[in-house]
Amino acid sequence: MRVIEKRRGYFRGTHKGGEIEITRDHDYPDRHFYIIVRWKDGGYLYNGYSPEGITTIAQAKKEAIRGACLDGGLAHG
Repeated sequence: MRVIEKRRGYFRGTHKGGEIEITRDHDYPDRHFYIIVRWKDGGYLYNGYSPEGITTIAQAKKEAIRGACLDGGLAHG
């Protein structure tokens, strides 16, 4: 994973062709992050709140990779 920008409550980077953006969110008490993963062509691979139980940026990164199938599950492009 390549880091583009990282600060408290925010992460942006790339992984296997997808761009990952994670923002800490306070709208829902059991959903701590909003995750967006875009593919090279601009299509969304993941766009939504993190599941319950995801409480750290590190967990949110893993969820973004898993949820967008950038962990080797499905081939893109």
